[in-house]
Amino acid sequence: MLSFFKNKSFSKISILLGISLTFLICSFLYDNFNIKNIQKENLKGFFNKKVVKDYDEFFEVKKVILNGRYKADKDLIKNIVNSSIYDNSNIFKYDALSVKNSLTELNWINKVNIRKIFPNQIIVNIKEHKEFAILKNKEKYFLLSDEGKTIYAIKNPQAYNLIYLEGKTVKKNIEQVKNFFTEHPELKRKTTKIVITPNNRWDIVANNILFKLPSKDFDEAITKIERFSNLEHLEMVDLRFYKKKIFIKVNEKKIAMKNKK
Repeated sequence: MLSFFKNKSFSKISILLGISLTFLICSFLYDNFNIKNIQKENLKGFFNKKVVKDYDEFFEVKKVILNGRYKADKDLIKNIVNSSIYDNSNIFKYDALSVKNSLTELNWINKVNIRKIFPNQIIVNIKEHKEFAILKNKEKYFLLSDEGKTIYAIKNPQAYNLIYLEGKTVKKNIEQVKNFFTEHPELKRKTTKIVITPNNRWDIVANNILFKLPSKDFDEAITKIERFSNLEHLEMVDLRFYKKKIFIKVNEKKIAMKNKK
C-alpha cells in the first residue's frame, strides 16, 4: 500500500517536472527565435545602409571640369554648376538639363554641353559669344555678337574698338554686314559705322565721311567709295542716284556732280 502511494506521488512529480521542463525549453526557444529575428532584421538594415552608402560614395561627383570660359562670370557659372550637386551629389541624379538652361541665360554664354564621365566626373563645355559690334538704339548702347545676339548693355562704347551699327533691322541683317566686310576687307579697316534704314538701304561712315548708298545696285555703288575716301574736308557723299548725279558735301556746302561714264 505504501509502495503504491510512493509510486503515485513519484509519477505526479515526474509529470510536473516534465511539464515545467517542457515549458522552460519552449520559452527558451521562443526567446532565442525572437532575438535571432531581431538580429536578422538589424543585420539586413545595416547591410542595406552599407550598400546605399557605398553606392552613393562611388557615384558621388568629385570633379567638375569647365572648358571654354573666357569672359563669362566664373563665380556665377560655379554657383549654377554646383547647385545640382548641393541638392544631390550622385552623378545619376545630377540635373544637367536644368544647369544647361540656367547657364545659357548668362550674358556671354552662347552654347553649353554637359557630359557625365562615370563614375564621378562632370565636364561642362561652354561656347561664348564673339563680340562683333556696338548696337546703338535710342541713345543706348549694346554689345552685339557675331550672331546678332545682344550680349549686354554698355555705358562706355568708346572703350571698345568695334564698329557701330544702327537700325531696327540690324540684327536680321548681321550676316549681310559680315559678308560685306569679307568681300570688302579694305573698307573694314576704314568703316566705323553702318546705319540700316527700314527699306534696307545702308549709310556707311568710312574715314569720317558719310556715304549714302542706294537700295539697288549696292555692290556697284560701293566701288565709288574709294574715289572719295581720301578727299579733305569732305563730309558726305550721296550715292543713291550715282548713275545720274553724285551729291557731295564739303565744309557744309552741298555740290552736285554729274556721273562720268
